[in-house]
Amino acid sequence: MGQLEQGEEILNEKDGGQEVSNSLTELFTSLTRGGNLGGSQLSQTDTQYLNLRYYLISNDRNLLSWMYMEHGIVQTLVDQPVDDAFREGFKLKTNLLDPDQIRELELYMEKDRVTECIKTSLKWVRLYGGGAIIIMTDQKPDTELNIESLDESSCLEFRSADLWELVGDKLGTEGYYNVEPDFYNFYGQRIHKSRVYRLEGKQAPSFLKRRLRGWGMSELEKLVRSINQYMKNQNVIFELMDEAKVDIYQIEGFNSALMTKNGTDSLSKRIQLANQMKNFQNALTMDTRDAYSQKQMNFTGLSELLKQIREGIAADLKMPVTKLFGISSAGFNSGEDDIENYNSMIESEIRSKIKFIVLDVVNIVCQKLFGFIPEDLDLEFPELRMMSTEQEEIVKTNQYNRIISSYQSGLISGQEAKQSLNQGSLLPIMIDEDEEVEAPIQGDFIAKNKGVDG
Repeated sequence: MGQLEQGEEILNEKDGGQEVSNSLTELFTSLTRGGNLGGSQLSQTDTQYLNLRYYLISNDRNLLSWMYMEHGIVQTLVDQPVDDAFREGFKLKTNLLDPDQIRELELYMEKDRVTECIKTSLKWVRLYGGGAIIIMTDQKPDTELNIESLDESSCLEFRSADLWELVGDKLGTEGYYNVEPDFYNFYGQRIHKSRVYRLEGKQAPSFLKRRLRGWGMSELEKLVRSINQYMKNQNVIFELMDEAKVDIYQIEGFNSALMTKNGTDSLSKRIQLANQMKNFQNALTMDTRDAYSQKQMNFTGLSELLKQIREGIAADLKMPVTKLFGISSAGFNSGEDDIENYNSMIESEIRSKIKFIVLDVVNIVCQKLFGFIPEDLDLEFPELRMMSTEQEEIVKTNQYNRIISSYQSGLISGQEAKQSLNQGSLLPIMIDEDEEVEAPIQGDFIAKNKGVDG
């Protein structure tokens, strides 16, 4: 039997409902295991240990779900980039809504957990390779969404879903993997495609794309080798902790006593009693001809190995070790270059791909709140780079000086200057933008009236 034929048989066994015998922990705690595809039949789990895996873990919902729940590193690599991408939210820009309406819109997005729904869907995309945002209204779910009919009295809710919760109506038909289904089945409810914003993970090569049923790959797909190394190292350390200290008893006549059953039992009781006395009384009494010593195991090299493994995982994910494992930068490296690369990854892989879907969601909310959709509505994400308090104050001072200088030179009006100050929160209070601006106080006036009350 060839490798591909045997791989097909493995997948068929899974579709037939056969359970994986090995535990999930075993799956991710071995880097490689000897095996011969041309020999005995391999289980689904055994295929994970081969250098070239035919079986994709993106198709194993149980495995990915349990890994996300049990292992903190998996939660971090799935959640952290999404949380960082929406850390400061996003700013809406339009000339057709006044500032109060924009604030009302942003408040609705947060209060009704619309932004949280988008974030959750993105997390399922990273974990499973696909997710969706479902629009729920008081219209029939199996009909095309009519956005224009939404108003303040309409029911509107957004719900996140992963790819396993959605089943397309064209499953098994020709072209299913290249054409979006017309309807989805969501827990028995038939939903029109216009009510589902489909999000896909990184696309697989054409040879593997059909096996993913039209969805993308899980982020864990590229980590099988490196995360196996990490968890195997952790298990080795866990096992060595119990063997770090070994007690050695040198008992006269030990070999002779082992020849008889009574002698063996007596030796066992003697050692057990010695351990009890040592544990509870911090004292050990022995025969003068006996001896007792301890040996401690040396863990030299494990920390360096773990460091290399962590760097390998971080390289696969394009995430700095400081973000992934919470380890501060060492030596002369400040970590700024790593953070810059990480921020670039978030901009290209998360923000750029979700921006227009977020805009579509905001448009629907605008229709509900205001009865129309602003044609010029746009959004921008704040800078990912975080400045210190001192740096923020320097930036605000420069912005303030630039605005005042522009106003005094006549480049902007007083109202425009106040709007700029309010937008940048450059003063501790909000300025009334409609109040008429008085003439600026000149330096010679201050000099003449210095020290004069009133």
